[in-house]
Amino acid sequence: MFKIKPVSGLIALALAMSAISSISYADEQPKAVTSTDLLDKLSSPNSTKPKPSFDAKEFADTGRQSPSPIEAGPFFIYPTLGISVGRDSNVARTSSNEIASTATLISPSFVADLLNNGDRYVFGYKGKFLRYADSKDNNTDSNELQFQAENTYSARLSSLILGNLLYAEDAQGTTDSGSSTPDKYRSLSLKGLVGYGAAEATGRIELEAGIQNKRYSNNQSVTRFFDQDSLSAAARFFYRVAPKTSLVFEGRAQNFDYVVNPELQNSKEYRLYTGLKWDMDDSFMGSVKVGMLNKKYDLDTKGEFTKFSYEALLRFTPLSYSSVELSAMRTPSESTGSGNFLLDDVLNAQWNHSWSSYLSSRAYLTYVNSDYSGISRTDDTYITGLAVDYKLTRWLKTGAELRYEKRNSNITLQDYQRNLFMVNLSGSL
Repeated sequence: MFKIKPVSGLIALALAMSAISSISYADEQPKAVTSTDLLDKLSSPNSTKPKPSFDAKEFADTGRQSPSPIEAGPFFIYPTLGISVGRDSNVARTSSNEIASTATLISPSFVADLLNNGDRYVFGYKGKFLRYADSKDNNTDSNELQFQAENTYSARLSSLILGNLLYAEDAQGTTDSGSSTPDKYRSLSLKGLVGYGAAEATGRIELEAGIQNKRYSNNQSVTRFFDQDSLSAAARFFYRVAPKTSLVFEGRAQNFDYVVNPELQNSKEYRLYTGLKWDMDDSFMGSVKVGMLNKKYDLDTKGEFTKFSYEALLRFTPLSYSSVELSAMRTPSESTGSGNFLLDDVLNAQWNHSWSSYLSSRAYLTYVNSDYSGISRTDDTYITGLAVDYKLTRWLKTGAELRYEKRNSNITLQDYQRNLFMVNLSGSL
């Protein structure tokens, strides 16, 4: 059997949802990678830190299905609706007694976009409602609101604010909670960034701060131990060494504050990186950084962890209708029931290609190595998939996606395979 698995935590949930609902937009290439969105694009699949599952601004930029927006005063509104139907071979992501079921996902969304004298304000909503015909206890819902504001005050000074409110569920097998039903939670996050330095200047500075709040609402005997608040800060200095290339010096800090047993779970993370960021032309851009990461628990007996770390994101666009994206990172992830924390090495490769004005494809491969601190457990997760889309009209697309995932663990009960095949239909105005 052909099988699949998302990994642990919210990002795993996002991966699982995208496996069901994602529609390839190879003919609508994403915008250039910037330092402000690099961390989100490189988020670890195992991370318990809630991550937005969509980018409202990018949604508005790409204009999915080339919609004709609704004009409401100064706003341009883009509504879409996606419907996916297919088969999931291992709904609960178990190593034995697998449950297979027909799956249906309905994904409504809209984005309101406002441009005002060089400033931009974007408000977006995305819903994901997954239903299993033969495993109703594993049905999940997701409702997400996102706000983004980009302001330019002068040629040198600019700011970016990102807000996100998410009500969602961790599907079975995506965490180590052991719950028999999906774990429901609410996540609220706010991030702000201020940049100083003109685009062509030799030096540029970015200062960033963020706050996140996550609370679970069911399966409280276990999930109450995952409720947490997080504060983060970062500073970056870019020094231009060539017209399209800059040296990067970056420092980041994050504090995890748990509601239950804070004396056991609270910790701090610090990272120092240096590297290069370049945008040679439309065909080659990216960022590569190396450095050290440190994780220290408030409880001395849990020790202190320091290790080499790296982050890289490269994008090649040799042809206007074809692109390749490569990413790699090493990052710690908070525990979801096993061990103190996880150290994840994540490698991704993706090829987007438009075969014609109406036919496009997306092929991807992901490898995740997760080493659990505090217990003897190591997981290797492999994800591969192929999606093909056909644009029926300006505003309507159809397509299909086949996804396979496998996890090998030194703890046999954590092994499993899963495959997913979905047929998608997505429309806009």
